[in-house]
Amino acid sequence: MYHVKCDGQTLYDPRVDELKILQPTVTLELNKTGGFDFIIYPSHPMYGQIMRLKSSIEVYQDDYLLFRGRVLNDEHDFYNAKNIICEGDLAFFNDSILRPYNYSGSVIGFIQLIIDSHNAQVEEGKQFVLGNVTVEDPNNYIVRSSINPDKSWNVINDKLIDMLGGYIMVRRENGINYIDYLEDSSYKSLQKIELGENLLDLTKNFKSEEIITALIPYGSKLTDEEGNELDERLTIESVNNGMDYIYNQEAVDLYGWVYGTATYDDVTVASNLITKAQGELAERINMYVSIEVSAIDLSMTDAEFDQFRIFEYIEIDSPSHLLDDDMLTSKIEIHLDDPQNNKLTLGNKYKTFTEEQMQTDKVTRSNENNIKDVASQKADKHYVSEQVTALSSNIEQTADAIRTEVSETYTAQSEFNSYQEIISTEFGQLNDSFNFEFTTLTENINTFEGETQAEFEEINKYIRFINGEVNIGQENADILTIFANDEWAMLKNNKKMMWLEEDKINIRKGHFFDQLRVGNFGFVPRANGSLDFKKVSD
Repeated sequence: MYHVKCDGQTLYDPRVDELKILQPTVTLELNKTGGFDFIIYPSHPMYGQIMRLKSSIEVYQDDYLLFRGRVLNDEHDFYNAKNIICEGDLAFFNDSILRPYNYSGSVIGFIQLIIDSHNAQVEEGKQFVLGNVTVEDPNNYIVRSSINPDKSWNVINDKLIDMLGGYIMVRRENGINYIDYLEDSSYKSLQKIELGENLLDLTKNFKSEEIITALIPYGSKLTDEEGNELDERLTIESVNNGMDYIYNQEAVDLYGWVYGTATYDDVTVASNLITKAQGELAERINMYVSIEVSAIDLSMTDAEFDQFRIFEYIEIDSPSHLLDDDMLTSKIEIHLDDPQNNKLTLGNKYKTFTEEQMQTDKVTRSNENNIKDVASQKADKHYVSEQVTALSSNIEQTADAIRTEVSETYTAQSEFNSYQEIISTEFGQLNDSFNFEFTTLTENINTFEGETQAEFEEINKYIRFINGEVNIGQENADILTIFANDEWAMLKNNKKMMWLEEDKINIRKGHFFDQLRVGNFGFVPRANGSLDFKKVSD
């Protein structure tokens, strides 16, 4: 259950009518301050106690602190309802200024410099303590300087995150706000997002504006013989055949020539500069892909499931979207009063073009195997698990009719492309009539005999439709019942034992009791073993 506190007092509790707020929504995003928005009416007992930039807001899911921050803005509508906008506690770094500095040393030392400067300028509730730092520079030595003062949060973004990567996270323990600077997350959610289970919607966003195929790197400023700093910087020409740039030929072939630059103030050796540049280029040929997912958080209805959290890896399995991977939750939108509208954004830079080319080759081989060896794949449980079946059913009942409609979607997919068919079966009963439509399925099986037919045979172990006949009985069973246009029969080991022919019932073998009769009528055996049903004497 979600609840909200303002300055230590309960602001929102869904169980208490007078403590209701409207549209309470938490938005958390990696390397962003985060936010919490809601609407409050004058009838709320704390309506007049919420103060801009002063009030501390905490949002909990049970005992877990989801959000902590302060009120930033509020808007009043015609009815004096307030739309309250809050920002997360990382925004406290916007309250302090880092004055001009010239730093050289470790990553940890630079973060500590920022935190110490910040803490000296703000009140205790806005202060931080340095926690875990796992982001490193290859040389464990960075150079950072500025002749201009700037907000502490801008320095963190510009001089750490943009240059070294990693994630700035706030961790609150025992009333202390710790700042962790982490290269990657070490947490994985125990809950899984699966197509057909809790995945509601998915959108992929592709961004290519940051892609470059050639990079011109610059190192530290050069000095003359007397040690005076020049207006020139170190380049890689001396170790790169006279060229001041490096490039990736495969990326050039794919995207064309797209140049970019990078400056490393702390690199003073050309060989180190080209090594750094190669690593930078390898990152910047990546396609930026983010995936926005709407998924049901199963923990809301079942305590055995792990709750979705920011900065945790989540396994997502959606073969029709070519996804079967652990992806980092980079953004989460939580609707406290309507959890079914919660949204997650997964992933950051995801798949280089070279990996996708390798994936294409892999898929080509996989498709060839699918065509050549359908029989062996049918027996393979892993293959069956890769088939996606989305089942939707609708039952409509009225006073004179019952109609059941079942729609099956089978997707036979590879890792790069997918094949999808819609199989629809309709049963209809209107008064004294019965109708069974099966046309679409027949067309689909004829169109794509491989996966679709294999899957259908697995599902229909008890009812099968073969050459216009209806067969009832488990696959490979000894006894089978067949309905055809002109015949009804029961078979054992593929041999007719009892069948209806014209107006007679034929039985190959049987055991009959003497009193098997209805009124003055009974069964009279013929010489050939069949029975006549006719009037008999006492």
